[in-house]
Amino acid sequence: IPIEIDFTRDGFEIPCIISPSENDQYQSYLAIISGAALATIYERYGSRLLEQNVRSFLQFTGKINKGMRKTINEEPHMFLAFNNGIAVTAEEIEIAKSGDGKGYLISKVKDFQIVNGGQTTASIYHTFKKDKADISGVFVQVKLTVVKNRNDFSKIVSRISEYANTQNKVS
Repeated sequence: IPIEIDFTRDGFEIPCIISPSENDQYQSYLAIISGAALATIYERYGSRLLEQNVRSFLQFTGKINKGMRKTINEEPHMFLAFNNGIAVTAEEIEIAKSGDGKGYLISKVKDFQIVNGGQTTASIYHTFKKDKADISGVFVQVKLTVVKNRNDFSKIVSRISEYANTQNKVS
């Protein structure tokens, strides 16, 4: 069952810009989502959000997750600057004009899947729950890709997940 999220109904504003790339395979959006919005949808849907992700939450055992937890607890306002963000795919989305009329907001998403950023999402949620952290200052950048052709959906989503999760180690 596809995950459908109505950010407007849930009281969240997700500002975005629309990629100027025009093609028949996908449309991309760059957005900012609050830690509170991510924690809310993770609490609601759990691992279903990560069905297309190549990894699942690794707890706070690794240095990276411990670093995210420390940032959330000690410098939540720096989370956006320190974190790479998440990659999300969707079947379709609804866009609305922002209240000031100067930009756009993602209001609804159908078949929301986090294909890269499960560690980020789960770290925010678990730090909020376990440490009772104030996540009101936590924000995360989002690259959201809407796959236009349903016949190519699995192939494209799989490649986005694979490529977004393939990184060289920095020594």
